[in-house]
Amino acid sequence: MCPIVETDNTTRKAKQKVLAIIPARGGSRGLPRKNIRDLCGKPLVAYSIEVALRSKLIDRVVVSTEDEEIAEVSKSCGAEVPFLRPKGMAQDRSSIGEAIDFTINKLRDDGYNPNILVTLYPTHPFRTPKLLDFLVSKSLEGYSPVNTVKLITHTDLSIFSTNGAKNLTPLLNAKPFNGTQSRKSFFRSYGLFLGTIPGCFDKPYLHVIKDSASLIDIDSLSDFYLAEEVIKGGLFDFDLG
Repeated sequence: MCPIVETDNTTRKAKQKVLAIIPARGGSRGLPRKNIRDLCGKPLVAYSIEVALRSKLIDRVVVSTEDEEIAEVSKSCGAEVPFLRPKGMAQDRSSIGEAIDFTINKLRDDGYNPNILVTLYPTHPFRTPKLLDFLVSKSLEGYSPVNTVKLITHTDLSIFSTNGAKNLTPLLNAKPFNGTQSRKSFFRSYGLFLGTIPGCFDKPYLHVIKDSASLIDIDSLSDFYLAEEVIKGGLFDFDLG
């Protein structure tokens, strides 16, 4: 059973330790050096650092990277980079989970044991402190994992799979209703926020992201240009005060 973490008030710092880790490696096949690429006046990773620092419930912000330049940029933005992760944990096929575990274990070796872990991917720049505090509060209530998702819908004729003969067949096999295809709802995980209580994975909470800007995940140059247009057009309120 996931424990409930008590707080004096949801607008104050949690009594328990809430750690935010921002995994930001130096390599990127789709958009080289994207984590420190300038996005409307500041490096991409700064957006995740700033919002985490403005959270009232997150009390430590650590960037996990193998790259010395990213480490220096992150420190200048206010994050901690107490150590670099091994370069073998920062390859195209490296596991983010392995890098997160490495970071947590190193911090524990130094005597720091977080009660709640928040993972913020730097490729998702459009968050607010209010959203982070709301989702962290769910972890404080005992939910784990706490994840952000996007609603998607499909009909029998919009999603397919292969059968034993390797032929494409409708995955849902929904029967038409009055000559129309019925729609079914699904939810796809997005890396805007992931909150976990160590050792607790049996009480999930899913938060549906409806704002289209918040769903931007920067993986290519076109994604980056889209994020620029959103910021230049004032289409997202970061609510940083």
